[in-house]
Amino acid sequence: MASRILRRLLTHRDLITGHHSPRIVTAASTVRDKVLLLEATTQQQPKASKSGLNYLALGVLGAAAATSSTALAEPEVAAQSVRCNDPYLPPEKLHGIPREIILYQYEVCPFCCKVKAFLDYHKIPYRTVEVSPLTKKQLKWSDYCKVPVLLLDGEPVTDSTAIITRLAAEVAEQERQQHASQAQASSSSSKKLLGGGTRTEEAAQSPGLDQADEERWRRWVDERLVRLLTVNIYRNMRESFQTFDYITASSCNFSLVEREAARVVGAVLMWGISGRLRKKYGIEGDVRTELYQAASEWVDALGERRFHGGAEPDLADLSVFGVIRSITCTDTFMDLMHTTRIGPWYEHMMDAVGDSSRLSAS
Repeated sequence: MASRILRRLLTHRDLITGHHSPRIVTAASTVRDKVLLLEATTQQQPKASKSGLNYLALGVLGAAAATSSTALAEPEVAAQSVRCNDPYLPPEKLHGIPREIILYQYEVCPFCCKVKAFLDYHKIPYRTVEVSPLTKKQLKWSDYCKVPVLLLDGEPVTDSTAIITRLAAEVAEQERQQHASQAQASSSSSKKLLGGGTRTEEAAQSPGLDQADEERWRRWVDERLVRLLTVNIYRNMRESFQTFDYITASSCNFSLVEREAARVVGAVLMWGISGRLRKKYGIEGDVRTELYQAASEWVDALGERRFHGGAEPDLADLSVFGVIRSITCTDTFMDLMHTTRIGPWYEHMMDAVGDSSRLSAS
């Protein structure tokens, strides 16, 4: 299961760099062989090609002495100047689907990947700006220094949960309007969704859509799953270095010297504080076992449904998928796919989300 999913990921340009592909495509079907493959990949890469982009603490390297190293692993808190209410509650006022969306991000940040999963699924076009974790110069115009930051027709919105909640409300309103205009034409016809995706009335009215349960699992992602993933990818020195070696082609905002410094300092730093993170998050026992148990909780919640949302993914599905997709090609990801029952659901999500709707850089 794990190797099959990995081979499928090769078709997703946003997840794996070109120089990884020739090695990964030959991956064997066992996790043991996959681990050896990843080790070989790390050893064969020239040092100059390694990036300091890490998973959750990219901003720490320039200010590690200021003890800001765990900031990006925390659940996000929306800037009060932008949004001061519960980020899981839909906004009172809607503005329509934005014509221009710009995502300020770290490529493999789990919170950013949540937003991208939503945008990709709904085929909403967007552009990305990779933020330098050392200088954050791309965000100097903003008082909010974390990612993601989304510009919706020039309006900044922060906190991945608040971003998704707002966009979901806009999508739902557009669907209602489209449904009203098409209801008389044919009650069984499929309706076009945001210039690419389609959703039938049967799927939209799926009994799996339960907003209270959906919100509960979205909170579970932010307050439990992300934290478990964090302590797992840094649970030992080798996996910490592996995490810092996991890069994408669009995530190089470092000089050659900065890349190697970030790789070494970041990996050692995050491995060193992983024990403190476990205590802070109340994670007891073996962190892999805790992660497997969390995956089982999610799969059990699905029951006989293809997705949590029923026939179509809901916001809970997209949130879980987004944060897991952010750790692709790590041992944690491979073990999760191989050891737990989450693999079939993940493959269904890959099919549902499809290709990225990210616009190419001009």
